[in-house]
Amino acid sequence: MGELWEGNLHYGLWRDENDTSDFIDAAKAMTDDMIRRLDPAPGDRVLDVGCGNGTPAIQLARARPVEVVGISVSERQVARANESAREAGLADRVSFEQVNAMDLPYPAESFDGAWALESMLHMPDKVQVLSEVARVVRPGGRMSIADMVYRDPGDGAEDTGERYSTVYATLSRLDEYGDLIERAGLVPENIRDVTKETFPTNAAFAAGLRSRRDRFVEILGTEGYELLIGNQEKIAHMPELGYVLITARRP
Repeated sequence: MGELWEGNLHYGLWRDENDTSDFIDAAKAMTDDMIRRLDPAPGDRVLDVGCGNGTPAIQLARARPVEVVGISVSERQVARANESAREAGLADRVSFEQVNAMDLPYPAESFDGAWALESMLHMPDKVQVLSEVARVVRPGGRMSIADMVYRDPGDGAEDTGERYSTVYATLSRLDEYGDLIERAGLVPENIRDVTKETFPTNAAFAAGLRSRRDRFVEILGTEGYELLIGNQEKIAHMPELGYVLITARRP
């Protein structure tokens, strides 16, 4: 999927209904908003929790003179991300490691800030991950989060979780996210529902998957491809699913 959308495999952010940005620009706008929320100072060391293919971390390093350490449990993602950092001429400041976010191997207070761009939804225990981040980030350091949530679970929330367990390990309720952050030892500073501003992503993802159908079938098989695009198309018609942007601080 790294062949699509210049490697941006996360949701896009549109300002309002008059924003005519294409998906690539909207995806970059999402990362820009994460950078704004984190607001790292020159020389800061930032932890990218769930780095994927490394595209957002590279955008961060291009925008700010900081060091970024990205982590993923996927050996393939880490290899690809390190290769991208080398190709971008940023390997001296951007690196990626195969690490479990629930058990970080880093010393306490060894980072100035952290972010999790669409990775928390894959974590089986958000409080454990956030607690580990709180441990390794210095006092006063910030964390920015972009995550899918349940806006209004209603009667079908449990069934929804079961149906999408192959895609998301856990989705939390929007109104409970602040408590999760506090339980982990962080202070929530801003929690913003951006479901409306991110909604066009669903159509863009589905269109991109269709445009590369043969390639995805080759990688995933027909059944895997149909599951992937079927999930994506159904998400667009599930009003209980939303998207949130969060800024938190280590006290």
